[in-house]
Amino acid sequence: MAAYLNRTISLVTGQTGPADDDRHASSTDTIFVRAKKKINDIYGEIEEYVHETTTFINALHAEAEIVDKAERELFESYVYKVAAIREVLQRDHMKVAFFGRTSNGKSSVINAMLREKILPSGIGHTTNCFCQVEGSNGGEAYLMTEGSEEKLNVVNIKQLANALCQEKLCESSLVRIFWPRERCSLLRDDVVFVDSPGVDVSANLDDWIDNHCLNADVFVLVLNAESTMTRAEKQFFHTVSQKLSKPNIFILNNRWDASANEPECQESVKSQHTERCIDFLTKELKVSNEKEAAERVFFVSARETLQARIEEAKGNPPHMGAIAEGFQIRYFEFQDFERKFEECISQSAK
Repeated sequence: MAAYLNRTISLVTGQTGPADDDRHASSTDTIFVRAKKKINDIYGEIEEYVHETTTFINALHAEAEIVDKAERELFESYVYKVAAIREVLQRDHMKVAFFGRTSNGKSSVINAMLREKILPSGIGHTTNCFCQVEGSNGGEAYLMTEGSEEKLNVVNIKQLANALCQEKLCESSLVRIFWPRERCSLLRDDVVFVDSPGVDVSANLDDWIDNHCLNADVFVLVLNAESTMTRAEKQFFHTVSQKLSKPNIFILNNRWDASANEPECQESVKSQHTERCIDFLTKELKVSNEKEAAERVFFVSARETLQARIEEAKGNPPHMGAIAEGFQIRYFEFQDFERKFEECISQSAK
């Protein structure tokens, strides 16, 4: 997409060689807006062609059964894929979806990245539906449920947890949480975070993917480092990779602070988890090579990182949020994940 966008920019602007940075810096946003519109127009034509082709094939099948079922389904899948691409091009934000088993710490990871306890987490606050965190203007925090325009005020995290518990929502429904942009740099950059119920609580994974994932720019699989990757977690991403071409996936082995209790096994367990995660990305999903996959696997403690950042916000040293020995290594690992995550987001935006 980046290469295609660059070629389109050249067509839109007439720029064929290296540009003078000072001369073009002020018009960069305009160039990208125009280029994005041109690409979207191209995909609009492709979408129309795919619709016409699918209609023709279905009509042909009805008359003479010339086209078999597999080929018809293949053409129909193109309709959804092109529609998903157009939706991504029309969006003005970057979407990141977090998945994993129940209580693996998905909400805690998002809170740590946003440097504030926005989403309910911990015992008694397991996420029971999809929660989307996005930036709001004017310093107001509120939430909106699916199908309603009513703004429900959120003064603190307990109120948010109660609001979610009181709503009778199915696991595939969406709650949008608007948090003041000025309180988080990622929200200021129009990054949207989508938290999910555990992949082990529902068999409707196809519906989840169709409703919430086809337009995601990045996926984060949050594992529990105290156990191994489950069949449900693997199956979810197998389904995602069938519907999306080489999705961007990061894997976080969360709760790594627990390894401090067994230092003699720490390296061997880490090596085993790393090997399995790399094999999953390269051999099963085939979404990256080994070098790329190795840079997408991390060992972190989200709860510990969040506590450290809350202490930093108070003016205290981050180690006051430490849970166990080896805090600094885990803290640096989380920061390394964020750096590579932001690089990936930046590349996806181009």
